[in-house]
Amino acid sequence: MIFALALYTLFGHAFLWIGLNNRLHAFAFPRCLLKLFSKVSFTLAGAGPPVLLAWWWAGGNNPFSSSDTALAAPSGRIIFACYLGACWLAGAGTIARWLWHNLYFRRPPKRLRFQHRRRRAEICPERAAAHPDECRHHFTAKLPGNQTLQLEVTHRAFVVPRLPPALDGLKILHLSDIHFTGKIGKAYFREVVRAGNDLQPDLIALTGDYADCDACIDWIPDTLGRLFARYGVYYVMGNHERYVDARRLRETMNACGLVELGGRWMQIEIRGETIVLAGNELPWFAPAADLGRCPPSSAQGGPPRIVLAHSPDQIGWARSREADLMLCGHTHGGQIRLPFAGAILAPSRHGVKFDCGLFYLPPTILHVTRGVSGKQALRWNCPPEIALLTLHAPK
Repeated sequence: MIFALALYTLFGHAFLWIGLNNRLHAFAFPRCLLKLFSKVSFTLAGAGPPVLLAWWWAGGNNPFSSSDTALAAPSGRIIFACYLGACWLAGAGTIARWLWHNLYFRRPPKRLRFQHRRRRAEICPERAAAHPDECRHHFTAKLPGNQTLQLEVTHRAFVVPRLPPALDGLKILHLSDIHFTGKIGKAYFREVVRAGNDLQPDLIALTGDYADCDACIDWIPDTLGRLFARYGVYYVMGNHERYVDARRLRETMNACGLVELGGRWMQIEIRGETIVLAGNELPWFAPAADLGRCPPSSAQGGPPRIVLAHSPDQIGWARSREADLMLCGHTHGGQIRLPFAGAILAPSRHGVKFDCGLFYLPPTILHVTRGVSGKQALRWNCPPEIALLTLHAPK
């Protein structure tokens, strides 16, 4: 009994710190503080178990023993009891969230008509390399089971309740979290672009995190700059753009013909119908698009609204502004997903609730992609993806 309770306490201890780490990374704190807290939280999550076990046994298997230990003092017993309670609550909350998330919340929304997630893109970086160095990857990309280079093409078709019939079948290619770091060779990203263009989308949406170092901004014209869609390629920035020369990055992308949506909205015409596209780069770049100045929402007979954001944390903002569809990334799907439990890490105020996939929170459909890459070239049970979304009007 004591052993089982100790294991449960250690489980709650680990997820107490993991949960705090997830939520802290949802805010626009300075990078140095985020990195420091990540190191502290993971150190405590990993090193905490032996410390807790030592405390547990310090009083003869009883942390409230009167033996001569630090825990014997009234203040020590109170602090220990409070922390035990916090760990038990964190453990209970984590188990409850996993059950609700996997047995109820993760069920495909009724709006979903079709989903196909197991088609691998034929990625061959060697074919796209202009120089052998463009195919060189960090050694972690070659670890057994690592899916970093196993790009997946995800097809999802779903009903957008207020989509005009003329727009039925509209195809949007959604890419996010490109993460040019130098750890994955440029040829891989050329192949990602080729795979996306082969899908022949009507419109392409890019939702942030393009380059992690200034030198890799020069990769954009030869990669993202080659994306093509009949009605345009649109983008917003993510949190990693705060760590590079964001102005230069925007100028480079704009010069490639990509359309910036950060902090603004615009109208485009497709098949004789108007669509409002809007950008939200909060909390890292303010302000978000002022939709109070655009045409009436589709609920009032106006055009449908499609929002590009980096983080799913902006879903409340999108719903309050009658957005019909919101596209985002940021979570990477967790990068490492455990059987049944799914993602453990997700930089969101909601934890892993919106880790990846399709969600319907009326009146907004939310799509969260796992992203194309990551700062760390590690992925298990969570391959990178490009997502082709087919929008259908209600019948």
